[in-house]
Amino acid sequence: MELLKTKKEPDASVRSDPARKYFQLGCEKLALYDIEGYEEAVAYFLQAIAENPADASAHAGLAEAYAYWGFRRELEGAECASYYALAYDAAKTALQRAPEKSETHRAMSAALRRGKHANPDRRKAEILVALDLDPLDAKNWYEHWRAFGYDLSSSSIWRALELDPGLCSAHIDLGAVFTEEGRLDEAVQHLAKAVQLSPRNSLAYYDLAMVLDRLGRRDQAREVLEQAKKMHPDLVLIDEGLKLLGGGGDGSA
Repeated sequence: MELLKTKKEPDASVRSDPARKYFQLGCEKLALYDIEGYEEAVAYFLQAIAENPADASAHAGLAEAYAYWGFRRELEGAECASYYALAYDAAKTALQRAPEKSETHRAMSAALRRGKHANPDRRKAEILVALDLDPLDAKNWYEHWRAFGYDLSSSSIWRALELDPGLCSAHIDLGAVFTEEGRLDEAVQHLAKAVQLSPRNSLAYYDLAMVLDRLGRRDQAREVLEQAKKMHPDLVLIDEGLKLLGGGGDGSA
């Protein structure tokens, strides 16, 4: 195919230098997959869009950041509906700007996961389009795995990690699924990897502590949550975990 032999031409949404800088910073923060990362990612993607409103990739990044951030807020019992709505609006704009880009379809798939626009069938269809457009993007395979039910027998998650072993959120999700399957040692491996990749990730710490406790290692589990508490003193999730493990909400034993 001739297109594969030539360098990709810049499209109408080509980034100015400031927009490119903000977009790249947004991607770096999003890759942390934690609450602080999402907040910073949103700010950077909005700056990129302010510099270049036509940049579909920035709108797509914004959609994914809002979608992931909304879910973390939901876990905290905080308001999340507006975040899901913002995710959908940003994904819709991204698709309108550049329907030929895989990331715009992946962003829509992520935005269709939760909230009033949740649509499992369309979500699956969008990620299939994304994969068809770019089968070498690890995040496309990861979203495919999520959209189709987090099945450990699916090759999608392993293909995602083959392409990007540092995909933090994939390790967190694998930890959760292995835990549900009772494969606790494997869960610990993936959650420890997630903590290594994103050392402030509160969800990774929480999940790791819960698995360690199930393995009979309560003291170690409590230490993990106390470490997370120092970094995130106000998170309900960490406080609830400490209570479950017999520690105080202030992190004391």
